[in-house]
Amino acid sequence: MYGLTFKPRINEINIKGKLQFPAIINYFQHIAYKHAHDLGVGHEQLFPKGLTWLLLRYTVEVVRYARLEEKIKVVTWVAESENPRYTLREFELYDEENKVLCKATTSWLLFNFRKRKSVDFKEYWPEFKAENKRAVEDAFPKLRLPQKADIKKIMNVRMHDLDINQHLNHRVNIEWLIEGMPEKILKDYELTKLEISYKEQAFFEEEIIVETEIVKKQEKDQLEAVHRLIKGKKEKLVSKAITHWQSYHNS
Repeated sequence: MYGLTFKPRINEINIKGKLQFPAIINYFQHIAYKHAHDLGVGHEQLFPKGLTWLLLRYTVEVVRYARLEEKIKVVTWVAESENPRYTLREFELYDEENKVLCKATTSWLLFNFRKRKSVDFKEYWPEFKAENKRAVEDAFPKLRLPQKADIKKIMNVRMHDLDINQHLNHRVNIEWLIEGMPEKILKDYELTKLEISYKEQAFFEEEIIVETEIVKKQEKDQLEAVHRLIKGKKEKLVSKAITHWQSYHNS
């Protein structure tokens, strides 16, 4: 396992004085990069070999959001995967009392961009030993699409939305689906769970349409939203997601 400590900065805090959800994704992205680099499978080591990591799935569960300057620790590890094509990376975020604030699981594909095909991670690093532990038990079932678009917003991929591979950063997908929620929900509810599936890459200056369906639940203090991000005249699916929200009055 690999760990780093952080303190949320003022630019990472939302209107409620809590850590923004995308900031958590930034922490996870940073520690994943650091750990992969230390293992010898980071971007700098893989790219010259024609290899890169592609993120397929992300499930995040939030117990409590940290506050400004609160000391937190983020831990990551690679978990055992039943399917050799996919690599599982897990995350947990703790407070100073070692209580879990957030946990996540991700699924990745090691991709040979020269041959345009996936490769088995263990073929390159057979000696690597994964952990027999998951942060979130998730088999990554297929996510449904919105049945209707209650809200539709248009986004354009800007230069600083791109990652090191010159694709739309996976964090920006998440930012945009959050931004696609109604203002009242964003002010009265907080995101407690995210499930997202990444399907297609997006590039600089492409137009992305964010469609959101709001699903009311029996519990008045909870709701669910179903999202899809599409691009182009053929409406290629960039990503799809389901988010779960809890009223601030009961969080």
